[in-house]
Amino acid sequence: MKKSKMHLQLFLMFIVATAVIMIFTQGSRYFGKTYYETNSFDGETYDFMEGLAKYVLNTITEEDKNEVLTVTDEEIDYYRTYYGTLSEQIQNIKDQYKMNVDGAQDAEVTTEIEKERDAKIADIRKNFEDDEHVKAKILKLKKKALDGVLANYEQNKQEFLRSYNYYAYNITNKETGEIFSKGDVGAAAAYEFNIDRTNRYIPTSTYYINLYDNDDIGLKNSSFEINKDNSHFYGEITIPKSLLSKTDFGNSIEAFNITKYSYYVLIILGFVSFVLLMTHLEPTRKQFIVQSKAYNYFESLPLDIAVVIIGGIGGLTSIFISDFIRSIHSIAYYSERIYSVYRFDFIIYFVLGYIGFIVTVYLFMWLWDRMENITAIDQVWEKTFLSKLINAAIGMFSNRTIGIQSLILLVVVYLGGFGLAVVFMSHSFGVLLFYMFLFVMFLMPALFIFMRHMGYLNRIMSHTKDMAEGRLTNDLKVRGKSPLAQHAAHLNGLREGVRSSVTEQAKSERLKTELITNVSHDLRTPLTSIITYTDLLKNPDITEEERAKYISILDAKSSRLKTLIEDLFEVSKMASGNIEISKQRVDLVQLLQQAVGEHEEDFAAANIDLRVNISEQPIFAYVDGQKWWRVIDNLIINARKYSLEETRVYVNLKTVNGEAELTVKNVAKYELNEDATELVERFKRADTSRNTEGSGLGLAIAQSIVDLHGGQLDVAVDGDLFKVTVLVRADK
Repeated sequence: MKKSKMHLQLFLMFIVATAVIMIFTQGSRYFGKTYYETNSFDGETYDFMEGLAKYVLNTITEEDKNEVLTVTDEEIDYYRTYYGTLSEQIQNIKDQYKMNVDGAQDAEVTTEIEKERDAKIADIRKNFEDDEHVKAKILKLKKKALDGVLANYEQNKQEFLRSYNYYAYNITNKETGEIFSKGDVGAAAAYEFNIDRTNRYIPTSTYYINLYDNDDIGLKNSSFEINKDNSHFYGEITIPKSLLSKTDFGNSIEAFNITKYSYYVLIILGFVSFVLLMTHLEPTRKQFIVQSKAYNYFESLPLDIAVVIIGGIGGLTSIFISDFIRSIHSIAYYSERIYSVYRFDFIIYFVLGYIGFIVTVYLFMWLWDRMENITAIDQVWEKTFLSKLINAAIGMFSNRTIGIQSLILLVVVYLGGFGLAVVFMSHSFGVLLFYMFLFVMFLMPALFIFMRHMGYLNRIMSHTKDMAEGRLTNDLKVRGKSPLAQHAAHLNGLREGVRSSVTEQAKSERLKTELITNVSHDLRTPLTSIITYTDLLKNPDITEEERAKYISILDAKSSRLKTLIEDLFEVSKMASGNIEISKQRVDLVQLLQQAVGEHEEDFAAANIDLRVNISEQPIFAYVDGQKWWRVIDNLIINARKYSLEETRVYVNLKTVNGEAELTVKNVAKYELNEDATELVERFKRADTSRNTEGSGLGLAIAQSIVDLHGGQLDVAVDGDLFKVTVLVRADK
């Protein structure tokens, strides 16, 4: 039921649209008018009056003929020298007949040929000697051509009289008093008009006489134009009613009336359809929104493309409807022809117009629904093909070199195709040679450059794919300075970055594993001792001396475990940045002197010579004094723990380029096989057996504190020489 209603709505909408198009295209020609007010009738009457003057009222006279049949001196000279000078023409005749004379076998034949030759030569000589002789020849040619023109003129006259035999007229030549009449102008007339030079007049007669004929060569003036004024003709012209039914003119009137009333009926149907659509059969937009492949495809189109499609289909539909409307007149005019082709056109145009109208309505409704879902005006522009085209052009010229090269390539290819079309159309060997020159000099080099760039691009894409899949191949060869070469260089740099990243990732995984192992070892060692001596204390048979010894060991191990956990917690907080520092202007010289003073006895007990080189002048820096003390303390303790006995430890503090530089150098008691940068990792020790008392967090804590101050801590290893350098901005 719903589908039937929709089909009815669409049909009524089509009737309304057809009526509106008919009003705008045919209304001015038919509404409130008769056939005698149409342009067709005006053109027909003008053609009749023009033919009447040309073939009846003011025909070609003997004077006109004599004007054509005149010969001027210029025409005589033109005819005389048409084939060249006298000597050239005579020589030409001799050359023409020489072969015939030489080839003749009979003397009598030879004589006749020579007579014919001599006669032509004599005629040529006379042409150059006697003007009247040439004039007679020209008149003969003109008369022959004029006879043909007049014969054609007479034939056209008879055709005119047959075609317009339904006109009656009574025309007077005011200059001569001669009267031209045909039929009864007083009989009942379907239409009549007067020739009075005010509303109607006989147009000027123009005769174009062309005397040129392929056989009549040598004429200089071959075309003549004769104009005759007809302003002195007055009278009356009528179309008797009694003659209408026997002529095509009557059919035209009847067809006009049938067409006019058919259009009136169409307007009434359009009005009724409009009323029904506005009342009982009011269509809604939702009933046209049907989810389908066509709907989804239309939704995916850019907005401007969708508008162009709707406009194109709508325009084509309006053409079909207009042809359907015009075919009504054709059917009315040829109604007696049952199998008239216009009936077939009427049906074809109606079907095509109706189908096109339905498609246009659906597409328009879909576009309307799509526009309502757009909330911002900016989205309209973003959804157009033009915006994508402009963005593509901008993207192409974001790299000017690529944009210019692409544009040049497009122009060359276009001109190459255009040139090929010109070659096929011209059929000229010279144009072909010129195109081949351009093809070799421009199109082939452009094609070669394009293919080479595309090959290079394919290699770059293959290399990029290998990198994306983790296969780090060799470097791409960088050729030239083109954008592709620059891209290849960037990919080589990216490959090195990826390789470094993979190496760092592998290193990070290894250090993570070592971190877990080291933390487990360092935490388990004191914890195992605590558990062991706790079990021993549970034995009631131990002596007080043993109990005191065990408790002392438990106390040391607990302190060790506590220190380890606190250091781990502190370095974790620093690494995460979850710690606050309070910077003040601190004298680093004084801070270092205090730290060294606290550890001098420890160095002496360890049989290590501590050498300190400190500037005599204060060196100030904005640092957190407590945290910076921890840095210095950790570095000095680290040097004491891991230095070889009977060696020297050097501690230096100075300013370099506006920065305070603290260096600690010592000879390690353990072989340093590790990467120097790994020694600042958490729980990393030079003692790989991990039998020393260190936690492996000293350098890591120092690194974190220095980073929080925006400084720099570097570790260097040269054989057994271990060197730590700390830099922080000094304040003058």
